Amino acid sequence: ISLGFYKDMPGSNLKFSGEVYYKWIENIVDYRDGASFILSPHVETEVLQGIQRAYGVEFLLKKDAGKFNGWLSFTWSRSFIKIDGENTWERINNGHWYPANYDIPVSLNAWTSYRLNRRLSFSGNLVYHTGRPATYPVSQFQMDGRHFISYSARNEYRIPDYFRLDLSFNLEGNLKARKLAHSFWMLNIYNLTGRANAYSVFFKFEEEDLQAYKLSIFSQPIITLSWNFKFGNYESD
Repeated sequence: ISLGFYKDMPGSNLKFSGEVYYKWIENIVDYRDGASFILSPHVETEVLQGIQRAYGVEFLLKKDAGKFNGWLSFTWSRSFIKIDGENTWERINNGHWYPANYDIPVSLNAWTSYRLNRRLSFSGNLVYHTGRPATYPVSQFQMDGRHFISYSARNEYRIPDYFRLDLSFNLEGNLKARKLAHSFWMLNIYNLTGRANAYSVFFKFEEEDLQAYKLSIFSQPIITLSWNFKFGNYESD
């Protein structure tokens, strides 16, 4: 079930939209606790079925005309799963609701572009969202010289939030209408702040202590410079 509101504001070239939704899903599939697809000869017994509910609200503000344009979107949404069987081994999280793996309560995205003149333009991209749910070790103990780990409830914790800022500079070549090819330079800076966003969090024993580590990808600014060509004639503002 969804309900939306859309509004055009011609005087300012702005467009606004908002939507609220609620979903019910049956026969959702998730892995049972301690599932192993390598050791089990019957992999179909490693998954369980349950129900899911998801709800949220989305907003979008957009400007697509003029020297300065772009859009800003904000989403608040939740997604929960419940798997409750007759037997304890047919339950996850003791049959209680728990966040789905893709439950992201807050998501903020923005893109802007500014054309300084006919040849030079700038653009920026911002991405922020809540870290995805994760199941962490909460205690450890030894028995017969072996290490054992006790885990939290399913998806009780979250990896760190994600934030990224990108910038781009575009320099057009000669803007004559009739040319065999039009060229332009593009300078891109990915992850301007060099934030080490965690792709995942993993744990391993080191000298009988359990240590946590974050796995990050592209944890420093990445700068690219490209020279591009477009063949044929085109009209320019």
